Amino acid sequence: MDPFVPKGELRFDASQTCGYQPSKASEECGRPATWHVMWDEVLDNSLTCDEHMTLIQQRWVYVDRHPVTADCTMPGAEWVFLNDRCEFPELMASATCRAEKSVEVA
Repeated sequence: MDPFVPKGELRFDASQTCGYQPSKASEECGRPATWHVMWDEVLDNSLTCDEHMTLIQQRWVYVDRHPVTADCTMPGAEWVFLNDRCEFPELMASATCRAEKSVEVA
């Protein structure tokens, strides 16, 4: 058995659903994703549900994984191995915080 996952088509949507799709299936799993999986050093990654994470652990190798958060599918978010999550770079986070401060109008 090949230890490397067979990769499917790239997904360009921001949905947080399981992308597992057996080769003979016409559609992806589509259940809510619970895990974000980093497959290799090229940074190929995908989202998966609990059931398919169990299958992944039994069949294939991967570099890292972490529970899905809101940042996982946001454009510009980065995988942070030390924090076990995706997050925005510090400068982006600071700009976002400043933009969210309330403004009082007299």
